[in-house]
Amino acid sequence: MAQRHRASHGSLFLMELIFSILLFTIIATICISGFVKAHTLSRDASLQTHYATMAGNVAEVIRSGDDWDSTIDEILAYYPETSVISSDGSEETLLSDSTLKISNLPRTIHIYFDKDFHPCGIKAAAYCAEVNLSYEDALLTADIGIRIGGNTAHVYELSIDHFFHRVTEE
Repeated sequence: MAQRHRASHGSLFLMELIFSILLFTIIATICISGFVKAHTLSRDASLQTHYATMAGNVAEVIRSGDDWDSTIDEILAYYPETSVISSDGSEETLLSDSTLKISNLPRTIHIYFDKDFHPCGIKAAAYCAEVNLSYEDALLTADIGIRIGGNTAHVYELSIDHFFHRVTEE
């Protein structure tokens, strides 16, 4: 009889151990899924911050010009491999302000960034800042949209206005 009592006590311990392992597994699964979700949210927030920074940097370069020519010079100084979309839809490198005259607006320019968010050419591009420029009554409007790779949808958008002050000589 003593043998039988020990066997039932041993099976009770085994059942407790199995239950503890099952409970630990369920809790670990819940915690791991929480960590994965937190990592995904953190990565997405980091990318959104990078997109906002890219668009903000482009906006500040556009705002830094006192007139149209100096604005194009600033864009080319910071982003030398900028390209302009011609009226027929083809893309050509923006070499100087003569390529993009204010009378030809509205126009679209593309500024490319690599996977580390540094300005680059079209071949190494992972991201594209698509800048739609329009001009009316000394007010330059730039609609900036950030795209990933060859996608046409914008993941971030920013619109700015920049007034060109007219300097009068006395």
